[in-house]
Amino acid sequence: MPKYTDFFHKNDIPDDDGWVSKSSEKRHARHLREIGIAILELADSEFDRIPFGINDSLREAMLVARKLKPRSEELRRQILHVESLMRVASEEDVQLFENMLKAIKGAKVSENAQFHRLESLRDELIASGMERINSLTAENPAIDRQKLRSLVSKAQKESEKESSDRRYYRELFQFLKANISQEKSDE
Repeated sequence: MPKYTDFFHKNDIPDDDGWVSKSSEKRHARHLREIGIAILELADSEFDRIPFGINDSLREAMLVARKLKPRSEELRRQILHVESLMRVASEEDVQLFENMLKAIKGAKVSENAQFHRLESLRDELIASGMERINSLTAENPAIDRQKLRSLVSKAQKESEKESSDRRYYRELFQFLKANISQEKSDE
């Protein structure tokens, strides 16, 4: 996590009088603006997880910015206002915002990875049939084997027909998502 001092050029480190170069201040302001924009781009549920603490005016400014039209002059000015409020916030608060953004991004990455694993598992089940069903039920004994066999069979027939309606293909994914995710959370 970059600290305020990380934005200084090696020759610009504040001396005893507290002098800081204008370039260093601009780098720091740009970094704060990027954090503010990243927070503004979060989904509503993720935005609510950000702990603003005593920075209620910052939260209000961000809520106003979220309501404005994208690429508008009003939004640009509001982002500058958010940036100025972030400059007033303590370094610990800014660090907390950065940590929360990283945690949210990490959760999204793990969700996407889980989604892709389930998609490939579904495709393996449809391609391999009973062999993969047997290995999957051996790995996860709590899975309803009969329901799984039924869904795989229907999805295989569906893929042979090459119909546009892929109902069982989607149902199989939802079944795997519910049961495999449930197994992981039970452990």
